[in-house]
Amino acid sequence: MSKWTINNIPDLSGKVAIVTGGNKGLGFECAKALAGKEATVVIACRSKRLGLEAISRIKKETPNAKVEVIELDLLDMKKIELFSKKFIEQYNRLDILLNNAGVVNLEKLRHNKTGREMHMATNHLGHFALTGFLLPVIKMTNAARIVTVSSGAYRYGVIDFDDFDWHKREYNRGKSYGDSKLANVLFMKELQKRFDKAGINAVSVSAHPGLTATERQQSVGIGGGFSKMIASPVEVGVLPLLRAATEQDVKPKSLFGPKYFIWGAASIQSIKGLGNDESLAEKLWDFSEKILGIKYRF
Repeated sequence: MSKWTINNIPDLSGKVAIVTGGNKGLGFECAKALAGKEATVVIACRSKRLGLEAISRIKKETPNAKVEVIELDLLDMKKIELFSKKFIEQYNRLDILLNNAGVVNLEKLRHNKTGREMHMATNHLGHFALTGFLLPVIKMTNAARIVTVSSGAYRYGVIDFDDFDWHKREYNRGKSYGDSKLANVLFMKELQKRFDKAGINAVSVSAHPGLTATERQQSVGIGGGFSKMIASPVEVGVLPLLRAATEQDVKPKSLFGPKYFIWGAASIQSIKGLGNDESLAEKLWDFSEKILGIKYRF
């Protein structure tokens, strides 16, 4: 296949998409691209004001774009459930759920109000809960697509069930982030396994942008002068996410990323190491349901 570009996205008329963190960075570029291909896009973010500002920017390029904002806080279970109820009240389908929002390499150890470490709470547990609450509308949609955004850092992650929230270990922001990104890959694969077992016609895939010149990545990510020199523009880094979300003949459990790991054309990549551990994926799923107090109803 020739180099994949935004022009490869098919017409998305009649499709409905949710983009978490769609008000800025990679999420904004995804929301803009999907709306530009005629999808109805719901930007899910904590600030309605910032979401509306993002919509205004999208409509400058695509005046007839069908975009709205519904507030979502991935650190608050009640707000995740409220978001899902509002969405299901308004829409009877969900063709693309782009689990994109996240935190990156937080300098100091932080926990949310329930005591969960912030990387895992936001990047994995929040999206785990969101996908579960949206399952009724996912099941109603033919060939719904769930894209869980990971990172190449998943290769260096572990899942320490005995110290899930970093109370015992000395905090390491890179490792903590990598753990959450491994959790994203494991969730993606286990979700597909459970779709298949339940006979649900939905596709779970993952994607990562490589080293991309987003403000967040350059300020709290790898950072540094050299990384800024080699980082791909956001418009390029977003392509693996968009390909994962829209490629028509996508294979379930695929991981899309830059061809050369941190940069290059949007390509399908092989999953490495613990990302292939099926027993670990199942254990993480059961553990996540238990600590969140929810149960997926396939």
